[in-house]
Amino acid sequence: MNERAPKLALVLSLMGAAFAALVPGCQSPRDENIDENAGECTACHGNSARAGSKLVRAAPPTDTQGNKDPAFPGVGAHSKHIFASPTHAAIPCAECHVVPESVNAKGHLDDALPAEVVLSGLAAQGGLTPSYNFSARHCSDTYCHKDSDAVWNQPRTSDAACGSCHGVPPPVPHPQNPSCHLCHGEVIGENGFVKPELHVNGKLERGSGKCDFCHGSDGVAAPPKDLGGNTSVTALGVGAHRVHLAGGDSSRAVQCSECHTVPSFEDEPGHRDTPLPAEVIFYGVASNKGRKPAWDRQEQKCADAWCHSPDQAGQKSPLWTSDAGRLPCNGCHGTPPAPPHPQMTDCSRCHGAVVADDDKSIKDRSKHVDGVINVVVPTSCTGCHGSTSPAPPADLAGNTNTTSPGVGAHQAHLVGSGRARKVACAECHVVPSKWDDPGHADTLQPAELTFSGVAVTGGLTPTYTNGSCQKTYCHGGFADSAGSVTAPVWTKVDGTQSQCGTCHGMPPVGNHTSIANCYFCHPNVDTSLKIIAPETHVDGIVTKP
Repeated sequence: MNERAPKLALVLSLMGAAFAALVPGCQSPRDENIDENAGECTACHGNSARAGSKLVRAAPPTDTQGNKDPAFPGVGAHSKHIFASPTHAAIPCAECHVVPESVNAKGHLDDALPAEVVLSGLAAQGGLTPSYNFSARHCSDTYCHKDSDAVWNQPRTSDAACGSCHGVPPPVPHPQNPSCHLCHGEVIGENGFVKPELHVNGKLERGSGKCDFCHGSDGVAAPPKDLGGNTSVTALGVGAHRVHLAGGDSSRAVQCSECHTVPSFEDEPGHRDTPLPAEVIFYGVASNKGRKPAWDRQEQKCADAWCHSPDQAGQKSPLWTSDAGRLPCNGCHGTPPAPPHPQMTDCSRCHGAVVADDDKSIKDRSKHVDGVINVVVPTSCTGCHGSTSPAPPADLAGNTNTTSPGVGAHQAHLVGSGRARKVACAECHVVPSKWDDPGHADTLQPAELTFSGVAVTGGLTPTYTNGSCQKTYCHGGFADSAGSVTAPVWTKVDGTQSQCGTCHGMPPVGNHTSIANCYFCHPNVDTSLKIIAPETHVDGIVTKP
């Protein structure tokens, strides 16, 4: 034992000399190197020439071994933390170490290296239990670095890129939108941080809680702008939002809640905590009449929504992102809608509470596309056609000129010409008992012609072809009539097609006598060939003495 003592003393002496060479000032009494009253720490670590507080000056580099390279754990990323950067504020020393009140405070110089890392404050924000792994040189479960893989003695040469500490965007329930500035505009702009001191400060700096902070503008929640900051209607997140919300000249205003579930508060489940795009869930008018509306994101169209296809199920809406402007009347339904809707274009006749007299303008848009068909069907025939009588004019299109097929010789037949009886409507048409009888208003124009009565006398089968009645008894369509106009043109109402001799010869041929003086045999005709009793002429019965 006595022989080994001098050797042990020598070894300890050499170790002390080596340590003294690494740690400046350690060979001299501490009271000569460290002013305990001033509390200056740079005699052992840090840089006394550095600007800032004494704690800032005390942080490595240099470490207690004299190292300045960040690859040494005693140096590491101290500088990255104690100085503010374009991405964060300065981190106080006390957040990671227990700062002694004096040089000789217990737990300071009397403990072996390395220095204790006691994470607190920001690192433990949110109830976390952060720790430092001396072997891996890595912090874990810290608020400030989240799940970052940053290594202490391998600090980045530049400021860490967004996404190194948290996702861009962070995972749900964070909104799945990478445009941080939309919610955190006080901290970060579109091109970088505007107030880095508000970043990684333990507080969540975000918008005011108003809807238009994230989407919409000027107090209106509907885009533009969308969650990506887009303002053009050609952007899917913008599209026709405002057109629906405003309603325009032709439709009521559509509420947000008719296409989306509107949250009652910002952090309500299903709002910000789900990935984009926003869910489209139809309510109200879109589902009217048992429809099952759906949004096709790929085609950028709605399908089977009552509001865009009230008269035909399954139809798709116009393109959501179209910038063509407001929809015309036939953008959602036909003009007129398909049967069984009456095939008339004068909408105001039945929809006068909604449509103006010009049959184009919507005079009360609150009643248009509201899920209710505001219709008042005329109770009389003349509500749709005719005037003083059901027979045109006017026709279903409002025409009054006899050159229009819908008008033609209606009145000439109904009133009579003085040469023949009045023709009842039922002789050419099926007259309905009420307006919505099958075959009346539910079929396409023109009106069906169903000849009966006098027209088919003698077993004839009359037709209406190319604007003319043919093979009718009343116009001499039988074989031996010898009339000059046996297929009169419906729209030629000038009297030339109803003169004596136009329907039968003068005299008729065949078994008829050759005497041309009609009054000899027909008491309803006078010597001037005037029909004395028109009601007995062209009635399907030959009046004889």
